[in-house]
Amino acid sequence: MTAAAAGGPPAPGDPGGSRPAAGPGGPTGGGAPKPSAPGAGQEPAKDRQDGPPQAQPTAGGDGGAETPPPPQSGPGAESYEATGQLGQGSQRRGLLQNAVANVEGDMVGGDKYVVVLGGHKRRLRVLSPLIAERVRFAYSAPADLPDAREALARQRLLILRSAAGHGKSAMAVRLLLGACRGAVYHLDSGVDFASLAEQLENDSGVIERGVGFLLERPEDIGNLGRETYEKVQGALSQADAWMVVTVTDGELADGELLVGVWDLTDAPQPLEVVRAHLRWRLGERDADRLLTREDVRDVIAELVGGLPACRQAGDLAAAMIEQYDLHGVVDLDRLREHRARLEAEDFEIWAESMPDAGTRSFALALAVLNGLPQEDVAQAARSLRERLEDDGPYLRAPGPDGRPVRSKDLFETPRRRQLQHLRAEERGKPGGEPGTIIEYKDPGYARRVILHAWTQYEIQDELLDWLDELVVHPAEQVRVYAAASGLGVLAAEAYRYIERRVLGPWARSDSALRRTAVAYALSVACQDPWVREQATALVGGWYADERPQVRASAARVHGLGAVSGRPVEELARLFAVDSVTVAVAVGCALADLVADDPDAAGSVLPMLRDRTGDHRSGRAAVLAFLIVAAQVVVETKDLDPGAAVPEWPTLLYLAHRRPELRDSFVWLWRAALNESFFHDEAEQVVGDWAKLAERDSELREMLRLLVGAIAHGDQRSGRILRSCADDWVHPDRIVGLPLTAAVVHAQLDMEGV
Repeated sequence: MTAAAAGGPPAPGDPGGSRPAAGPGGPTGGGAPKPSAPGAGQEPAKDRQDGPPQAQPTAGGDGGAETPPPPQSGPGAESYEATGQLGQGSQRRGLLQNAVANVEGDMVGGDKYVVVLGGHKRRLRVLSPLIAERVRFAYSAPADLPDAREALARQRLLILRSAAGHGKSAMAVRLLLGACRGAVYHLDSGVDFASLAEQLENDSGVIERGVGFLLERPEDIGNLGRETYEKVQGALSQADAWMVVTVTDGELADGELLVGVWDLTDAPQPLEVVRAHLRWRLGERDADRLLTREDVRDVIAELVGGLPACRQAGDLAAAMIEQYDLHGVVDLDRLREHRARLEAEDFEIWAESMPDAGTRSFALALAVLNGLPQEDVAQAARSLRERLEDDGPYLRAPGPDGRPVRSKDLFETPRRRQLQHLRAEERGKPGGEPGTIIEYKDPGYARRVILHAWTQYEIQDELLDWLDELVVHPAEQVRVYAAASGLGVLAAEAYRYIERRVLGPWARSDSALRRTAVAYALSVACQDPWVREQATALVGGWYADERPQVRASAARVHGLGAVSGRPVEELARLFAVDSVTVAVAVGCALADLVADDPDAAGSVLPMLRDRTGDHRSGRAAVLAFLIVAAQVVVETKDLDPGAAVPEWPTLLYLAHRRPELRDSFVWLWRAALNESFFHDEAEQVVGDWAKLAERDSELREMLRLLVGAIAHGDQRSGRILRSCADDWVHPDRIVGLPLTAAVVHAQLDMEGV
């Protein structure tokens, strides 16, 4: 941002300058009288916006006098809390994206990659780690694998063709794992070939370098011609990427594609597939000893036969391994039973084989909190288990031996064995942080586990009571995941029931955390078009409701774009509501919009500037601006690798880079500094920015230019900023900000303040 930015000072020697007109809620101290505080005299929310749950005041003291209500602004008010946590909106959005990915099966980190399915963009999904692990360590390679590898290296796009049971899917994965330097993505079979080359790209419009794409049995294979093949092949070559498409005999319609086809004719024998899996999991000695038994070999031949059946042989081996791990032996009768059931219900077999309520509770907790620290998952699992065991034997199904199970001994099963049984894994926290996170190996399990418990057992009340506890948990990551991955999945499955039991009551709640949970849940459930239509009508009713809590709920939903409408316009109209609770919710909703798409600042800032000139909405708009300024940050690693701090305030960075935003940005800062009712909130945000700038010279320069733009031609705002800078180096301040204070003082001296 330059000193002569729009809304800032003019060029040196020019006595003019862009100075906003005085008015209600405006930027100078000499304007019209300020309107009353939003919501003065109303009962505030009983817990804070997206912050940790707070203990509630109780009546007490001599004579039983009631505790005074909290202030409407300044320390102790919900407005002060909302402006006091730097970067909270960006953190909130990141957690929500991860929670949504948890139940959508989209575990791709970084940029989101999309393909066209039925004319609509969908996110790519990374290949299941469970599949990748099996192929990497238990693949029975055919003799022509090296030749197929060379063909993929030459062509980039290989069509792998065979009859059923020859292991073409496993071979495709093996080829991609060997060729790729990056992730392997699993495309949906409904991919649109006509636009495939354009759609294999990230948000920046390019294909990620070094990745691989697996496309199995595409529905649109009849429309794949030589021209489309070469177009996709060229796009892959430019990105050093790879793709393998699997088809069955007779599916190709264009004879010119035969040059890109590799026919897989050498299928591994089922016994060799079983042997490879057993050696991987049990070790060569135990595996070979088991397979020397004639009865075991006979059962393998009986269940998978002598015909090519690679997938079935792998599933049979997995069942043998599980029995061996749990019991030390392989029960052939149970193996036959397992195989019979596997043909109909693979997932249900696994889910219903969990031996006790403790294991099932842990599976559910992991499904909701998939990818979070193991301590959070364990705590949630214990809480759910206590509900299920104390309130009734709903999950006490017979164990594998048909006998009722006893209450779980907490030391009976170590976490390592439990994760193995649940097909989950642990890994280190990112960024070198000590500790571990746990997650299902297959990203699709999270949603399926939640829905299995909801639809197969009479535990609906217990699950909702458990989620009610989690959405007010002290850790924000737990709150977000519980609302999105838990309640959101259930709302998509049983919308009418969840609306009646949860969404409506929570939207009317005094708890800001529960109101926020409603928005997170709908952001997941509204992926279903029918639910989105119903929820749009529901939120429209909340929007028109006179109660502040209900309107606050509507604001948070609009901020996530969960329902149809124009969110910025819808939120702007709520500034006229005389309520701090609604104003804070609108500010957080606008922060969500900007955190999700920084370009939204181009419509948000002008709208806020316009609203500050309205006597009914001026103060609410100022508060919303301060919330966005405080809560939305941008990661510096993507902007300036040499930055000394991990994040910069998004609005400050955007105003520095985009001249068209500066006029509104400076206007709003002047309005905020001169707004007496939210004076503490404004100084808090400026102070938090100054703390970051103290450690980063480039950020200090941005802040210096902002100070100059605000103070030029506005002596009152300049004096307020000087007072702030004086406080940063006050002798009584424990941690001073001398570097930032010095540049602010110097800039104000130049402006003659």
